[in-house]
Amino acid sequence: MTDDWGDLAGKGFELFPISRMDRALSFIEEDRDLQAQLYAIRGALKRSKAVEAEIIEKIRNMDIEIDSYHRDSDNFEDHAMMHMEDFRGDLLQRSVYSDAANSMSAVGMLAPFIESLFVALFEELRKIAVPNAQADPRSQALQTLYWNPQLVIKNGEIGNDLVRGIQELAKVVGLEPFLPNRYDETLTALFAYRNNMFHNGFEWPNDKVERFQSRIQNKHWPSTWFQHSSKNDVPWIYYMSEEFIQHCLKLIDQVLDGVGEYLEERDA
Repeated sequence: MTDDWGDLAGKGFELFPISRMDRALSFIEEDRDLQAQLYAIRGALKRSKAVEAEIIEKIRNMDIEIDSYHRDSDNFEDHAMMHMEDFRGDLLQRSVYSDAANSMSAVGMLAPFIESLFVALFEELRKIAVPNAQADPRSQALQTLYWNPQLVIKNGEIGNDLVRGIQELAKVVGLEPFLPNRYDETLTALFAYRNNMFHNGFEWPNDKVERFQSRIQNKHWPSTWFQHSSKNDVPWIYYMSEEFIQHCLKLIDQVLDGVGEYLEERDA
């Protein structure tokens, strides 16, 4: 028996090495709790999905009721039938905007989380790469610009381009091989949709809709990433598909796992 609790405190835990994701979170978090944020995001997305399923079920039940009424009645001018058809139309209209609200909620959580994740990551990598920058205010100011992935140099001027900024810094520090394949494509699509939703609301101007539709085709984004409602066979309101939402969540996990592997190899 021993009185040295220090010997007992970690006994056996050497059999449970820290995961790459936990290593990444520990490195990045500082005063943030990214894991709690992710848990909250997943919970909110799950609740939105439940509301969507509830509306779909109401529409399905109304379809069954209308079909049954059709079989039992020869009077197509029946006021009850007209009332049911109107109610079904209202449900469909409501579902369009409900889906748009859920989609805006999803992109409003996922895009800022991913952006803040990379900003925080490069803040911490900067401390390793430039440990003494604090001593020189001029150098510190320049380094703050340099390590901010939201900023890039375009034609000799500072501009905003998060995806390109991430790519540039990832290559500089050797992180690029550890990031998910075609991550830049996912981020470009996610932020393009975020910008349209936050600047234009649910119903975008026609030219914005046409431009987004062309971008999906020209960039060869998977056709399953975005869905849309139509008016007169023309795209009207765009939504993130459930497949794309899950793809973005998976990307976050892959980024954290890759960062953990990167830190593991450098013993950081």
